Amino acid sequence: MFLQKLLMMNYRARTITVTKTSEHHKEKQQKPKPSSAGSVDAFSKLFESPSLSDESKSNIDPIHPMDVQMAVFHCADGFLKQLIVTKLSQCQYALPLLVPDPFTHKIVFPLWTFREINQSWKIKNNNSETISQNQPVWKAKTPMVFFFRFGSVSSSKSQLINSLINDKHNTFFHRNCPGSSRTRVLMDGVVEIAWFCPSGRDDDKFTDRVAFCNLHGDAGEHEKQLDIMTEMASVNVVVLPQLSRDDKRMTKIQNLFKNPKPLICLLPDDGLALTEMGNGKYKIGLKGRGEADVSEDLRQAITDCLSESSSTFRLEDVSKHSDIRVDEEEDDDCKKGKEAAQQMMRLLKGNDLTKIKESFLPRQDKLWHQWCEMNKELNRPQGDDPEMEISKTKVKMMKIREEQHKAPIKSSWMIIPQMICLIYFKSIIRHGQMSQKELQDATFGLEHIMREIGQIYESCSSVKKNKKDLQIDFSSLPSLAAEMMISGFPLELMDGDAAHVPVIWISAVLDQLIQKLGDQRIFVLSVLGIQSSGKSTMLNAMFGLQFAVSAGRCTRGAFMQLVKVSDEMKTQMKTQMKTQMNTDYILVVDTEGLRAPELAGSSTRHHDNELATFVIGLGNMTLINIYGENPAEMQDILQIVVQAFMRMKEVRLTPSCVFVHQNVSDITAGEKNMEGRRRLQETLDKMTKLAAEGEVSNAECFSDVIAFDVQKDVVYFAQLWEGSPPMAPPNPSYCENIQDLKTTILSHVSQSNVMMLTDIKSHITNLWEALLKERFVFSFKNALEIAAYRKLETEYSKWTWSLRKAMLETENKLQNQIENGAIKVVEETDLQEKLNIKYTEVKKSMTEFFEKDTNANILIQWKTFF
Repeated sequence: MFLQKLLMMNYRARTITVTKTSEHHKEKQQKPKPSSAGSVDAFSKLFESPSLSDESKSNIDPIHPMDVQMAVFHCADGFLKQLIVTKLSQCQYALPLLVPDPFTHKIVFPLWTFREINQSWKIKNNNSETISQNQPVWKAKTPMVFFFRFGSVSSSKSQLINSLINDKHNTFFHRNCPGSSRTRVLMDGVVEIAWFCPSGRDDDKFTDRVAFCNLHGDAGEHEKQLDIMTEMASVNVVVLPQLSRDDKRMTKIQNLFKNPKPLICLLPDDGLALTEMGNGKYKIGLKGRGEADVSEDLRQAITDCLSESSSTFRLEDVSKHSDIRVDEEEDDDCKKGKEAAQQMMRLLKGNDLTKIKESFLPRQDKLWHQWCEMNKELNRPQGDDPEMEISKTKVKMMKIREEQHKAPIKSSWMIIPQMICLIYFKSIIRHGQMSQKELQDATFGLEHIMREIGQIYESCSSVKKNKKDLQIDFSSLPSLAAEMMISGFPLELMDGDAAHVPVIWISAVLDQLIQKLGDQRIFVLSVLGIQSSGKSTMLNAMFGLQFAVSAGRCTRGAFMQLVKVSDEMKTQMKTQMKTQMNTDYILVVDTEGLRAPELAGSSTRHHDNELATFVIGLGNMTLINIYGENPAEMQDILQIVVQAFMRMKEVRLTPSCVFVHQNVSDITAGEKNMEGRRRLQETLDKMTKLAAEGEVSNAECFSDVIAFDVQKDVVYFAQLWEGSPPMAPPNPSYCENIQDLKTTILSHVSQSNVMMLTDIKSHITNLWEALLKERFVFSFKNALEIAAYRKLETEYSKWTWSLRKAMLETENKLQNQIENGAIKVVEETDLQEKLNIKYTEVKKSMTEFFEKDTNANILIQWKTFF
C-alpha cells in the first residue's frame, strides 16, 4: 500500500493506518452497560489505574509509519530504492542519507538513490532580477544545517525543522503526525536530508538553497553519525535538555563550543528568546513559547550564522568518511552501471555538445533525415513519370543505407548492448544557456543511443551484411531492445527529430518480444496533449513509470512502454466489476507536446497533425490531455485526425478517447460541467459532419469515427501541486483523480477487443504507410480550413476556366477572320482589349470572394498565392 501510493506521488503514503478487525477488538469497542447516574464514581473513572490486562491491551502500539517506509527501503534492491527516494523527493519528503543496517548495524550511505533527483529554484541577483536555477542534488554545493538532540526532550525537533522548510507540509515526520506511535524500530540512528529551495519571492525564509539534516534518536547513542554530520555541517543545532556539569554529553557540547563553527542550542527548559553568546554561538529557549516565535528566532539565528560561514556541503563528500558502506562502491549493479556511465562521460568530455550527436551518432542526423524525406517522396510520387521517380528514389535511399553501414562505430558505444538492463546513464545532458534549436542539438540521452542502435540494425538489414566493427551479430540488437522493454524501459516508437517511425527496427523488436513473451494480448493506451499539459506526469503517477518530465518540450516523438497486468489486478477487476480482464499487458504510448511555441510554423502543424493521427489510430484508447477547461486547441487537431481517418479506409481503426481536463480547481457543479460537455459534444459532431461532406463518408457524429461517450469519457483533475512550487508537494486530490481515471481505463480494458502482439506489429506498419501516402489534410489547422480551401479551389477552377474560355472564343473568332482575309495583323493590344472585360469581371469576383465570403478570415492566408 505504501509503495502504491508513493508511486502515485500521494504524500499520504506515510499516513497509512492499520485497522484492527479481530473479534477481541470488536468486543473491546462495545459500549459499557449503562449505570444509574447516582452510582457513578467520577474520580475512579478518571484517575484510578486500570487493571493490568486492560493496561496491556491499551499499550499495543500500531506500526509506526516510518518503520513501514524503512522496512520497504531495506527490502528493496538498488533500482527500487532509487525509485522510492525519487518519489519521496517529489512528495517533498526528507530522504534517507545515513541508514544503519538493521542486521550488521553498519552505516550505509545510499548515494545511488539520489542520482535522478533534480531541483529547481529561483534567486534574486544584486540587480533584483529573478534567476531560475536547476541542478541535480548530488552536484549541489549548499550550506547545511544539522539538527540533533541529546536525551529525550518534550519539543519535536523534526517539527521545528518543518517550520523552517515548509510550515504547511510535514517534510520530516514528527511525533504529532497522523499515525505516529510511541515505538519505532527502524528509524533511530537514521539521518535524513531535505533542501529548502527559494522561489525568488520576498517572503522566502532563506534567500538561497539550504540543506537540512536531521538525526533521529538520541545522538549520544549514535556517535558515528554525529561525528560525520557535525564535521560536514555549516551550522549545528542541538536540542539540549538540562545536563549536569559532569555529564559525558557535556564533553561533546564543550568541543562544539571550542570549534569556530556556528552552534545553536535549543533549550526546552529555558524560556529566553534568541540570545547570542559570542563566537557564533546562540541559545534559544523553548519553554512556554509559541512555535511561531521559536521558528522566527531559529530562522534569524541560522540566517546570521550562514551569512558569516562560507562552508558548504556536497552530497558525494559523505562517501569519503571511513567505515561507511557506499552502495555505488559495493553493489555490483551500481558499480557496473557507474563505470559504463563514466566511460560515456569521458567520451563526451571536452566536446561541443551541439556537435556531439553529429560526431558520435552519425547514422541518425543528416543521413537518417535524408532517408526519411526520400521515403515520404517514395509514397507521394509527383511528376509525369511517377514510376521512374520511384525507381530513382529507391536507388538514392539504398546509397544512404550503404553510407550508414560504412559509418564507423565508436568502440565505446558497444558497452551499451552489454549493459542494456543496467543503465546508469539515464539523465539528459543539457548545457548552459542555449537557444531552443541549439538545446535540441545538445540534448543527449538514452533514446539517442537506442536510436543509433536501431539505425545500425536497419542499415545492416538493408545491405544484408554484418558490420566488422560491431563485435556482435546485428541480428541480436532487437533482442537487447526487447529485453530493455521487458525490464521496464520505454523505447522510442517515433523519432521526434526526423518525425519518422523506423518500421524495420520496431518490427524486429516486436518480433523478439513475441519470441520472449509469447503472442500476448495487448491493450494500447496512448496520451496526447498540448505541450506542458502534464501528460508524462499523469502516466508516471498512474502506472509508476519513469517517462521524462520537465517544463517545456521534454519528450520528443513517441515512446512505448510495456506494463504487465498482474494476476492480482485481474482478480480485483473480476471481483469489483464482475468482468473478466482479457489483457496481459498495457502498451503505454507517451508523446511529445503539441503546438510547441518555439517551433511554430506550418511544418510543425503538419508534424503535430501526423503524430496525433498516428497515436490515436494506434491506441485502443487515447487520453486527450487538456490543461484547463478549454479544449479549443485539441479540437482543431482532432478535426484533422477525424478527416484523416475517413481518408484511410484501407486501415482497420477502432480508436476511442477520454478527455482529461488538468488543473481544473473549481469543479463546483454538475450543471457547469454538463454545459461544457454539451458544447464539446456539439463541436465534435459538427466538425465530423463537415469533414464527412468533403470525404464522402456516412459518419454523422464524432463517436462514429472515434468511440466517445460524453457522459463517461470526460474527467476533471485537480491541480498537480498543493501550493506554489518549488516547495509544494503534489495535491492528494490529484492522486485520487489519477486512481479514478485508472479505474475508468481498466473498465475499458475489460470491455475492449484487445490486439495480439502480432496484430500490433502489422497495425503499426499499415498505419504508418497510410500516413506516408497522405499529403493533403495534415498541413491544415482544422476541418473548416480544409472545407474553405476546397471551396477556394472550386472557385479558382471556375475563374481560370472563364478566362481560358474567353481566350478560346477570341482565338476562334480571330482565326475565322484571318482565314476570311478580314484582318492581316493581330496586335497584342487588341487581345488585351478584348480580354480586359472578362479579366475585370474575374478580378472583381475574386476580390469579392476573398473579402465577403463567410470564411474570409481563413481565406486571407491563401490570397497572395492564388
